[in-house]
Amino acid sequence: MTAGPRQGSVRRSDTHPVVVDKFGGSVLRSPQDIAAAVAAVAEQRQAGLRPVVVVSAFEGVTDAILASASVLLPDRGAALREPGHEAGSAFARETDRALATGESLSAALFALGLQARGIPARSFSGAEAGIRTAAAHLGAEVRRVLPRRLRAALAEGLVPVVAGFQGIGTHGELTTLGRGGTDLSAVVLAVALRATRCELFKDVGGVMEADPHLVPAARLLMEVDALQLELLAELGAEVVHPVAVRRARRGRLWLLVRAVDGSAPQTTVRPSRQRGSEEAGVLMLAVDRKERIARVSVVGPAAMVPELLPIPAHGAGSFDEGEMRVVWAEVPIDQAARAAQAVHAAVMA
Repeated sequence: MTAGPRQGSVRRSDTHPVVVDKFGGSVLRSPQDIAAAVAAVAEQRQAGLRPVVVVSAFEGVTDAILASASVLLPDRGAALREPGHEAGSAFARETDRALATGESLSAALFALGLQARGIPARSFSGAEAGIRTAAAHLGAEVRRVLPRRLRAALAEGLVPVVAGFQGIGTHGELTTLGRGGTDLSAVVLAVALRATRCELFKDVGGVMEADPHLVPAARLLMEVDALQLELLAELGAEVVHPVAVRRARRGRLWLLVRAVDGSAPQTTVRPSRQRGSEEAGVLMLAVDRKERIARVSVVGPAAMVPELLPIPAHGAGSFDEGEMRVVWAEVPIDQAARAAQAVHAAVMA
């Protein structure tokens, strides 16, 4: 008797929507965590979606690689800590190649996990996925995305698993995209593939209105504006890579920030606010700490943001970007948490 096709191996129709899933290092702490991530991808396939997976290195791997390189390099690699190095830098080239191994390992193991569950999958490097960058290292700019091989894999019913944070430069060498670059990999691929959305899986789930480590009373937000989230990231909040949010906004791509557990609260990031919308919007708070000074900033719709933050400050100011306004105040770094909590209580509670 001839065996029927395996579940998950059925060729997927091109009419089924594509969704891009990004799994960060905080979610992939160990190979055991891949099983839970694989289950989330399997649920999407059962729902009729065509997932494309983009992965970071396991938590701590990138830092371990950088620490190893610093032992070998003159000045312990201090010159390589700044982003964006010329294509001719031999140190930067080899550091890029070392760093990229973390994501490549995650991609291969994730593809193995899908295959073990009966879901056909194939891993891809950033270059194989079509991510083309400038001729630079350790923070190269993404210039183009040519996802022909990913489209072919999807047409065959495969789940492509892409090593994030990397691409290939115009000089023909492997490049990396800098800290948070896997967010950027996922977004540019989602835009190029015209995905219905890009899901960013994080250990904390959705987006909070402030860093809960600084402001324990911070609440989770169900929906935010992409420009607001982009500004928040530029102001020091480590939520989503600011360039990734900018690319999503310009590509009219919807983002979903969520945990692997599908029942946990999620945050939808809309590409833009509708003009004339009667929705009030929300306020968000960021803290950027540099040396001895911390800058506390609030960003939100201009009509909701106060002219000044109600805290003693060494310096203060504000600026507008589109329909959003940012107001900020600088305080001594040892007062950052107290100042953030005071602003939250007075302006956002």
